[in-house]
Amino acid sequence: MPSILSYFDRVVTPEIQGQDKPPEPKPTSKVKFEQQKERAGLLCTAELEIATARCRRKVEAIIKDCRARNCRFRDIEFDLEGDKERCLYGLNPDYGNLPAPADVLRVTQIFEEPEFFIDGASSSDIAQGSLGDCWFLSAVSTVTTMKGLINRICVHRDERIGVYGFVFYRDSGWVDVIIDDLLYTRIPKYEELWGDQQNLYHDDKEKYEARARIGGKTLYFSRSKTENETWLPLLEKAYAKLNGDYQAIIGGFDAEAIEALTGGISTLTPIKDILDIDIFWEELLNKDKDRLFGCAIDGSRANEITGLYTSHAYSVLEALEVNGKRFVRIRNPWGQSEWKGPWSDGSREWTAEWLKRLPELNHKFGDDGEFLMEYKDFLRTWTTVERSRIFDADWKLSSMWLNVTSRTYPCAWSFGDVSFTFSVTENSPATIVLSQLNSRCFEEISGYNDWSLDFVVYRKGASSEEHYTRSYHNWFWQRGASAELENLEAGDYVLHARLDRRHRRNKTYYQDALDSWNTYYQDALDSWNVRKLSKVWTQAAISKSIAINFDPEAYGDYLPAPEDLFGGEDLTSLEEKQLALEVPQPTTASESNPALSVGDASKLEAVKSEDPVTNGKAKATEEGAKVPEHDGKHEDKPGAITNGTATKHTTANDETEKKDEPRDEKEDKPIVVTVADLDKTSKVVHQGNLRTVVTVADLDKTSKVVHEGFTCKECKTSPIEGPWYRCLNSACLSYNICEKCMKSKPNAHDKTHKLLLIQTEEDSKKLKEQLKEGDDNGVTLGLRIYTKGGAVVTIGGQLRHGNILSWKRKDKP
Repeated sequence: MPSILSYFDRVVTPEIQGQDKPPEPKPTSKVKFEQQKERAGLLCTAELEIATARCRRKVEAIIKDCRARNCRFRDIEFDLEGDKERCLYGLNPDYGNLPAPADVLRVTQIFEEPEFFIDGASSSDIAQGSLGDCWFLSAVSTVTTMKGLINRICVHRDERIGVYGFVFYRDSGWVDVIIDDLLYTRIPKYEELWGDQQNLYHDDKEKYEARARIGGKTLYFSRSKTENETWLPLLEKAYAKLNGDYQAIIGGFDAEAIEALTGGISTLTPIKDILDIDIFWEELLNKDKDRLFGCAIDGSRANEITGLYTSHAYSVLEALEVNGKRFVRIRNPWGQSEWKGPWSDGSREWTAEWLKRLPELNHKFGDDGEFLMEYKDFLRTWTTVERSRIFDADWKLSSMWLNVTSRTYPCAWSFGDVSFTFSVTENSPATIVLSQLNSRCFEEISGYNDWSLDFVVYRKGASSEEHYTRSYHNWFWQRGASAELENLEAGDYVLHARLDRRHRRNKTYYQDALDSWNTYYQDALDSWNVRKLSKVWTQAAISKSIAINFDPEAYGDYLPAPEDLFGGEDLTSLEEKQLALEVPQPTTASESNPALSVGDASKLEAVKSEDPVTNGKAKATEEGAKVPEHDGKHEDKPGAITNGTATKHTTANDETEKKDEPRDEKEDKPIVVTVADLDKTSKVVHQGNLRTVVTVADLDKTSKVVHEGFTCKECKTSPIEGPWYRCLNSACLSYNICEKCMKSKPNAHDKTHKLLLIQTEEDSKKLKEQLKEGDDNGVTLGLRIYTKGGAVVTIGGQLRHGNILSWKRKDKP
């Protein structure tokens, strides 16, 4: 039986309830994925405004409902008190090493005069609690230095009702999170005290409540160091809800959290890789204009070195030049424990002259977690710096996501699993990002591989030695790779991605899963909370649905119907409408995108489409042979083969003029190419909106080759006997149809899609993935391109088909 991992890995950012759902893309005739319109050229701040307005509407609806019922808000989706296990822990908790809060109280019970902000959000407010989320709090500390950002995240609230609305960025969009004001505390109820403990308070419950259970220090997780201020623990709670539970936010990089809080792009840079420290200093000085910074010291475990801890995230608050010296102001999210080296509080460097300059340095002595380092010490001490690029209203985002199946591991580390094409309308600064999904909300079922990505970008038609740009490499096993360009020129480009992986689970995890279903997973399913598991599965399925080639049939009941579907209509009425919407409509040439050329496999043109901008010119199909230019006047019949060369047929205008004339039945045939075509050095060309038949060899109709491992989508015959066809449009998710069904059901499949004719066992082998049972070879990848001004980017994506692209010996000179 296949490993459950293979199933799970098919299962994107969680769609917050009520989030506007993008329309389903129309089927295309290109052998590639088309970018969804709502993901092309979207103003970065415009989408934030949409999410903010949506969040406000939800909060207002809750306020109205609670006032009508005279009650405070209690969040059924994240009830810390009534659903404690699910809110605190993941699927496989190690209770002895995980948080164990004593009680749950409302903000109004914890604080005598609670206020969301007191003098605004400040890095000096932040104090970490009993949760290993220093990376998140470090990111929050960093974000507070950019004025107004925290206010943009906390979009609406009613403190009397106890409802708060937040927005976070994940993968390619802003999502809203609504929470109540219940928080975990570390002090138990009076009723849970032993007799001797109650005696300490003279058996007076009221005295106990007033002295022991009031104030920020009673909070179990993070708190503000400004008494009565509540924004920090509530923000932390909202982030925990976004990711499923509090356990989910233990451990991470603050770059990830900065992206979630700002919608920016973060990169990790080893300090030893900085080429020019003066240029980097200028970057630090420009902090808060369009960049934020964090820093860390690498280490396998937390060790204290001169007051600093390894494997711990710190915030860079400011860079300053004072009296000829360069300083960096840094903060520990613990709110205590500081640098003990030069320029630490009370060190010998603080002469009377420098003490007078404390205001210029925005510094004061005290164990508050903030400290100064001279720039040279900063470079010597820290090993990694995290840089986050923030995008303002001048920037636009275009994106596309694909579910990608890599080759079986172990395999060659090479390009060829996925490519993206994109066109840019005008010159612009740009940031190109290739990333995986954020799987934090379904970590336990995300498979047993870590993935690492890199990419190379070429101009359309350039040779492999003439790359335009490539991703910057810093660390392996990060969620993405990026390249920042001062000027991306207008034109057409191809991006080739390379995937690397390693097993991140221990050997028992995956080996048992491969060897026997009754070991790891059976034990896991017996011990996991099924209710929690179903919600994690749902999050995973919703997350991966961002991919344009997502297959909803694989997930069945784990995918919820969209909440905005349920309005003032009963189920029967809704079902009738849904069935009517799902009746397939005939695809006309005018509704289809142009069919595209199939070229030499070695040049990766075999199974991918033209780029978003095409020149409309046909190319030669055989070496030395030329396709005559088409004038729309001289041709025999559509689909004709002349001297072994595919000729062009009617133009789009001719098609429109003849729409009322009887059509030759050959025009209703699908586009067909053979595996032989893809292996030849010649090229088979067809273009326009036409349904053209291209064949190279006659079929041996008497042979009945058995194609093991392939099933006809229509008649369900497996294995297929005799010739069959594979649709090359990746949106069709491995659509196979046997020759019998092809003849008996001529309208079974979109005729504008290109079909690959399979005749021999050798042909079948080239399409077969050869995936080992239980292997985890899938990963969801997204390409995001940020441009500025009037530049608009259109993206397409292409996937590998079997092993058509394979190693070939180079000819000797």
